[in-house]
Amino acid sequence: MAVLSRSAGLLLSGLLLSCSVGVGEGEASGLVTAPDCGLEGREFNLRPDFFVADEFEDQLEIRMQNGGDYEFLSNGIAIYVDDVEIEEARLGTPIPLSAEAGAPIRMTLYLHKRCIFDRDVPPVHYVAAEGTITFEDIFAPDFDDDRRIAGRFDDVRFVDTSRPEERFALFSGNFDFLFNRGRPAQRFP
Repeated sequence: MAVLSRSAGLLLSGLLLSCSVGVGEGEASGLVTAPDCGLEGREFNLRPDFFVADEFEDQLEIRMQNGGDYEFLSNGIAIYVDDVEIEEARLGTPIPLSAEAGAPIRMTLYLHKRCIFDRDVPPVHYVAAEGTITFEDIFAPDFDDDRRIAGRFDDVRFVDTSRPEERFALFSGNFDFLFNRGRPAQRFP
């Protein structure tokens, strides 16, 4: 009987520990120009398979990336929302993106896995200068703990603000995942 109870406990523990974080659907692809990294107007498919959102007061950071590693070791897109209540009120409306200070939505493209930073190669960490993002659903802290985050972005031009004519990217894509409040993901066994 003790062996059966212990086996059932181990099975339940294994099932709980095997729950994944950041599961969702999405795609992001486009052209990237980063000459120092060997990307000169080349097609690049991000192939996102990790989706996460972090909220603080009325702000939200959304990341979609390839793999669940740290941002500085991954390829991905980050979306920063200054006021989720405002964005929830305009669901379905295309929102223009800008690199200007004070923009309500900011996006960055980072290719730290593809273009490893060193002294001779500047990082590919570009900011969105134009294009649109449209939220279909967004997590707002005043609602349930579980909430869908979904949207799309179209013709987003990302630039290296120090050399926008030499280092840039043009991407379109979408994301759809469930925000789930809980314990942070553990990166080690």
